[in-house]
Amino acid sequence: MNNNVFFIKRLNDHVQYLSKMKGRLDGLNQFEPCNCQQCALGGWLYGEGLNEVKPYGAVMEDLFQALFIPHERFHESSDEALCCQMAGDEVGTRRALTEMHQLSNTLVSLLLKMDHISGKANLLPVAECS
Repeated sequence: MNNNVFFIKRLNDHVQYLSKMKGRLDGLNQFEPCNCQQCALGGWLYGEGLNEVKPYGAVMEDLFQALFIPHERFHESSDEALCCQMAGDEVGTRRALTEMHQLSNTLVSLLLKMDHISGKANLLPVAECS
């Protein structure tokens, strides 16, 4: 995949999940949330992700590692929001939804930083052969 769009795709995967989950909480769909390893972003994180970021160096690996905890907690908050809603706990639903959005902002920020690093790497001059 073209590195110029690679991390934006991961960001889009996450935003799509958030949108579907918000739609479920708003009663607009019957989206069924999954655990943090089963969504598209999680499949990448727990799959080929590390191998794909390693060529970019230690900073990129650190950003990659920083995705795990907020991503896992995002899914936990999603489950919590749905459980609270089903129990009629409006305050709990709002609290969990707020946490989902805060964690989403963290994930988006990390993925944008990763995209920025990958874009800068693509701008590096190619060594000429002699």
